[in-house]
Amino acid sequence: MSLNHIDAHAHLNFDAFDEDREEVIAQMQDEGVGAINVGIDIATSTASIALAKEHDHIWASVGCHPTEVGVDFSQQPLFDMIEKDMQSCATLSVAQRVVAVGECGLDYFRSVNRDADNQKLQREAFESQIELAITADLPLILHMRPQEGSMNAYKEGLEVLEYYSREHGDKLRGTAHFFVGDEDIARRFLDLDFYISATGVVTISEPIARVFAGIPADRLLVETDAPFAAPLPHRGQRNEPAYIKHIIAHLADLKGTTSKKLTETLLANTQRLFAL
Repeated sequence: MSLNHIDAHAHLNFDAFDEDREEVIAQMQDEGVGAINVGIDIATSTASIALAKEHDHIWASVGCHPTEVGVDFSQQPLFDMIEKDMQSCATLSVAQRVVAVGECGLDYFRSVNRDADNQKLQREAFESQIELAITADLPLILHMRPQEGSMNAYKEGLEVLEYYSREHGDKLRGTAHFFVGDEDIARRFLDLDFYISATGVVTISEPIARVFAGIPADRLLVETDAPFAAPLPHRGQRNEPAYIKHIIAHLADLKGTTSKKLTETLLANTQRLFAL
């Protein structure tokens, strides 16, 4: 199958797609759209692998979302699953079609996730997944969601990443999913050689659009985060990977280039990061 786009972050196994999942996936195939389908816990990571095995234009990421750590990480069942079912890095990355670890990181958006004990557990889960990614030679898909009016989750997460970068160099790599940070935060990710991923938010938020206008095209990814955060003109509807073209068109306008040229760059970036 020839791909025109790869959605760098989607959740096609979520229940929002239960009634028409195969139709959505077939439309993706018709339009030349691939996707990295992202796990957030044991069940969704397992389902992501199963979905990727069934479709050549879908790949899987396995991880524990920071808001799930109290449920799934305290006994480390996700990593038990990985160790049991994937006996080597070759099995992890090829036979199982797993191309990344995550989404993982820090989430301080809700008050329940600002409790000191919960934040400690989030950080432990984040560090374990960083170490898993380094050992398995896979990129990270990062989820950093700060408290409203703050950049706290970004700043604390970057301190962790910068430590591992000093220790492991280019073995640490990945992308900042659903990026809504400022220019200083973007620069710190770029200094780590991480990619920064744009969502439909760039089609509605002028401040976020300004940040992405300044990010070099060769460090950009594009994603839908389907079924969430649909771009204009589908705002308020269920998001789908096929809507990736609207985000790209908006980014191209921001950067003063054509959708065709930017599409080629974004596709190459995604293929490079995830070794597709």
